[in-house]
Amino acid sequence: MSAAPRPYSFSKLINSLSSTTELDTTTSWERGLGERCGKLFNQTLNRSQREQGCFIPPAAMVRDLLSTPASSGGDLIATSVLKVADAVRPQTILEATGVQRLEVAGDNLTLPRFVEAAAGWIGEGDTYPSLTSTVTSVDATPRMAAARLKFSRRLQVLSPDVEGVVLQQVGGGVAALIEQGCITGTGTNKQPLGLLNLPSALQQSFAGSTPTSAELAQMLEKLGDQKIDIAKVVFLMHPSTAADLMQTEVASTSGQLVLTYADSAYRIHGRPVFISTNVTEDKVIAMDPSFSRITYFGAAQVVVDPYSGAMNGETTINVLNAMDLICTHQPSVCVGSA
Repeated sequence: MSAAPRPYSFSKLINSLSSTTELDTTTSWERGLGERCGKLFNQTLNRSQREQGCFIPPAAMVRDLLSTPASSGGDLIATSVLKVADAVRPQTILEATGVQRLEVAGDNLTLPRFVEAAAGWIGEGDTYPSLTSTVTSVDATPRMAAARLKFSRRLQVLSPDVEGVVLQQVGGGVAALIEQGCITGTGTNKQPLGLLNLPSALQQSFAGSTPTSAELAQMLEKLGDQKIDIAKVVFLMHPSTAADLMQTEVASTSGQLVLTYADSAYRIHGRPVFISTNVTEDKVIAMDPSFSRITYFGAAQVVVDPYSGAMNGETTINVLNAMDLICTHQPSVCVGSA
């Protein structure tokens, strides 16, 4: 690493990895941080012989950088690294709903499934109520999400302002891929098992392509019957479904619309509504997000083939994230569909 701290530069790193000549020493400390990540998480780069790659420090490593005195550039370094960490592992709509993110080392994670407590009334000296339920677990295993993006090789001659543009493009591409897998993933073909395909999720039928107020309320009722706290439930739907519900009355001629905007959020029956194009258009998800986790394994990787696109002035980068979605109590999710 260089002796004089400077901001972490993602665009400089990409230019360095896409070089077909000698190693660019101006990114030695970005690469140095990447090597630290590999050692910390015991990872090896997922690349071919002709490709070059680097690990990107996760947000957790920023805490270590913040321990560097501000006078030595610690704040400057931490802020710049955090921007890149957030771009290669951006927040998805699920995390906005309240789904927790876990970042772990190793190649698997096991969490206990939800088990209902045994309860009863006892007198002095009586035995406790017996616990007849069986404690089981759910495993998270790495599913490699690979977002592929193309950039002009003119990045190396553009102004430093290009950094923000590049990070925005990377973040958008990665977020769309992760979000899609967590919502519609089939659990096959190396995909995670998404919310829409959980085998034990509750189901609600819609009579038409646009659900009624009563049908949406029935989804809340079904969750409540499973002892889910309705006050924690959120809705997740496609923009087209949301637009239809903005024009649908709760009851004919009532003048009250099913989907309204109040207290800085779209709401149905008082519960927050989140909107994503990754939800299938004819489906609605109602869920308690506290039972779901997006799990990332190790550090994200950026891999570049410096020879691909060399003739037409393009750089193709691959942003790799080993991740999985786990739900410890599938009846905390209710899927409505026509």
